[in-house]
Amino acid sequence: MVSSPFSRDYRRKNRRKLLIIVGFATLTVLSVVIAVGIGMYRISFTDSLVVFFQHLTGNVVDLKGDLYVWEVRLPRALGAVLVGAVLAVGGAIMQNVTSNPLAEPYTMGVSSAALTGACISMALGVTIIPGIPVEYGTIINAFIFALVPIVVILVISTFRKLTPVGVILIGIAMMYMFSSISQYIMVTASSETLSDIYNWRIGSLGRMEKNFEDLAFMAALTIPLTLILVLCSKKLDIMYAGDRNAKTMGLNAKRFRILVMSIVSLITATVVSFTGTIGFIGLVGPHVARVFVGSNNRYLLPCSAFFGAAFLVLADTVAKVSGAGGLPVGVISSLVGGPLFLYILIKCSKKVWN
Repeated sequence: MVSSPFSRDYRRKNRRKLLIIVGFATLTVLSVVIAVGIGMYRISFTDSLVVFFQHLTGNVVDLKGDLYVWEVRLPRALGAVLVGAVLAVGGAIMQNVTSNPLAEPYTMGVSSAALTGACISMALGVTIIPGIPVEYGTIINAFIFALVPIVVILVISTFRKLTPVGVILIGIAMMYMFSSISQYIMVTASSETLSDIYNWRIGSLGRMEKNFEDLAFMAALTIPLTLILVLCSKKLDIMYAGDRNAKTMGLNAKRFRILVMSIVSLITATVVSFTGTIGFIGLVGPHVARVFVGSNNRYLLPCSAFFGAAFLVLADTVAKVSGAGGLPVGVISSLVGGPLFLYILIKCSKKVWN
């Protein structure tokens, strides 16, 4: 049977998209290698890689270098991969289900609520769950408060049907409410505490250093839920048709929207509670991926994940060697992500979204 020119062109485009995804995956691996080889500790890039592979073979010579590479740089790089992928996938899904190209994982007020929880812990010394060790109090507070916006949306959705615009407006209202609480706490905080809150607010991956336990916890919760979202790619494609047309194809769009937004909020709350608010990954990542693979979620979600992972790893590599003691990665991601997003809006937005 001879295939038609249309089917051949379709397969050719799909192969191209798969190659692009493989390319971004390769870039992610290379970015981790670069991140392992670069840091504040005075060890050359080549020596860092030698130490890395010596550890794999069990032939460690430089014990101090081995400790630094494997206990400091590697978990931080892997944390950047995880956080970048989760935020980018969450952004792609939020833009899909709200039909809003400016949506991101923080749209529902998750980051503002998490900041309020962190402020209460750092400035007031209060933890939601009594008896929690001090070093975990901020994480627990941020995580629990980050879940509040989605709980509010779930409660409201049981009494009335929420449109995408309605969900966004509720998220904005929650964002302003929690932001005002955070601002009040910050005004009354000491200068030292205010500095800690500021670093948490703009996002940092420093906590991942020497902390495979936190990384394992994040991975155990976010990876399965992210895979569930990826497996929903066909239903997400149906959402492009609008709620009425989705219903004719057997999909309850309103219920599905609340479900996936709840999952996105949960995984976002998980990473934010450990790293703070790292901006622009969830906004820029999906737009860059759409430029390369289009809006088919079968390709868009993995492409967004790999781009977000590579972008955040490279941004963090620059951040940790900037200045005397390094910078929070949120500074670099926003500094690079802002101009990149403007370029996409000016040059590529029409052909990608229309």
